[in-house]
Amino acid sequence: MILGQLECPLDVALADELSLFLEEEVVSSSWYEMEPKSWIFQAIFKEDKHSLLRGKIEAFFKEKGLSIPKIMGSTLADQDWVAAVYRDFPPLIIGQFYIYGSHIQDHPPADLIPLHIEAATAFGSGQHESTEGCLKALSLLGEYHSFSAPLDMGCGSGILAIAMAAMWQVPVVACDNDPEAVRVTLENSHKNAVGRLIHAEVSEGFSRLQNKTFDMITANILAGPLCQMAEDADRALKPGGFIVLSGLLNRQAQDVIDAYRSVGIRLFNQIFIGEWSTLIMRKE
Repeated sequence: MILGQLECPLDVALADELSLFLEEEVVSSSWYEMEPKSWIFQAIFKEDKHSLLRGKIEAFFKEKGLSIPKIMGSTLADQDWVAAVYRDFPPLIIGQFYIYGSHIQDHPPADLIPLHIEAATAFGSGQHESTEGCLKALSLLGEYHSFSAPLDMGCGSGILAIAMAAMWQVPVVACDNDPEAVRVTLENSHKNAVGRLIHAEVSEGFSRLQNKTFDMITANILAGPLCQMAEDADRALKPGGFIVLSGLLNRQAQDVIDAYRSVGIRLFNQIFIGEWSTLIMRKE
């Protein structure tokens, strides 16, 4: 696979947000310090997405009211860069879950739920704080509750859908507006022996889920879309049901809380990991 690379200088405080903004289009993103207090953002992507990525980076800075920086592009050597990026990643223990790739040969701990998730062209390997927050939220809820009809909205790699299916051994609906994410979710569900429990489909928000209701929803997306879908989420969530919202910075959390409170969904708990928040909310 031939990949491209784009680099641009940026304020390191924006690096996480830009990374999440580009998540659906890139193989990986990272940032490094060129010199003291001078940071470079780096995105690696499939070569045919060069123009799309450059446009999205420019749009990000425009939306922030900032000058568009110099964006430098190059082509990388032909190798499996996804595997190269993740090859040396250690397994993760997050709450009740043990997340590992095929390069890990050790047996998963007997007291944890194993999640076999490889590097892929969809978001959600457990490395990002927003995914970590969701897994911690599921672990917390799993100590006191069980669910019979979960939904993973914006499923990415399917890690949250797989986690819910493995934890409660119930059918889980997973959806994403990216067909690649749906494909990867189905592939990962079979790797984790829960393929029979997961129904994944392409959907723009809740558009394909009309008249379906759920007692547990996860949505690891972005603050803006989360606010916009509050009314749809309320219609889809059963009374007394929980919704886990993530992909938002701490400073964005109150806007999301207010949007869901306005439709009768109240804050139950908030998980802070660095600059990122995960909200556990419950419908009255």
